[in-house]
Amino acid sequence: MHVPGTEGVPRQPSGFSLIEILVVITIIGLLMTIGFGPVQNALESGKVTKCRKQLADIGQSMQIYKDQNNRGRWPKESGIRFLLRLYKAGLVSGRNSETFLCPGTPDVNDTGPSGEPGSSYEDWDNIDPTTISYAGRDQEAYPFKGGDASTQVIASDDNDGRMNHKSITNILYADGSTGSFNIKAEEAEELLKEFPDIEQTGLPIGPDCPYEPLQVLRID
Repeated sequence: MHVPGTEGVPRQPSGFSLIEILVVITIIGLLMTIGFGPVQNALESGKVTKCRKQLADIGQSMQIYKDQNNRGRWPKESGIRFLLRLYKAGLVSGRNSETFLCPGTPDVNDTGPSGEPGSSYEDWDNIDPTTISYAGRDQEAYPFKGGDASTQVIASDDNDGRMNHKSITNILYADGSTGSFNIKAEEAEELLKEFPDIEQTGLPIGPDCPYEPLQVLRID
């Protein structure tokens, strides 16, 4: 239908121009960039918290093992088997064995013949270290002798070839309490200056660990 008086009036284009679309895409990209960091930090913080809770659960099971199964003595095995003695004793089994898996790693413990959670621990002599995310006390080199249990380390994040967490290593003490060591914290500044590589590789666990309390652990 022709409307009188509209002759020569240019029609307005419909939709968005290319410039408008590019502006919108740029704004969305900026918003995603701004929000990505906090989201990632929140996810990482959640993994650290869950990991620390799992170490506390291992500590509780260890106390039960000592009190009910081993006359107050610690497991005689070293490294990961020090911790997996709980599975061997039936205190941690099935789906609950996932407590040995830090949420910050791709480790799995259902790679045994049956495919069931924890089945990879049934071949006691050939346990793959990647089926557990934590390092255990080296009872051969550092047998537990009592003393102040709140300062005696019995387990921590593994970090062997991978970082359980970006900068934090969670720690389990003999009294069942947990703590953490942050390589970016103020008290670790001198350590980071002396061993700058640990910021990319994570704190190594075992006799070569620059943080002395974790030298009593093994990851095999």
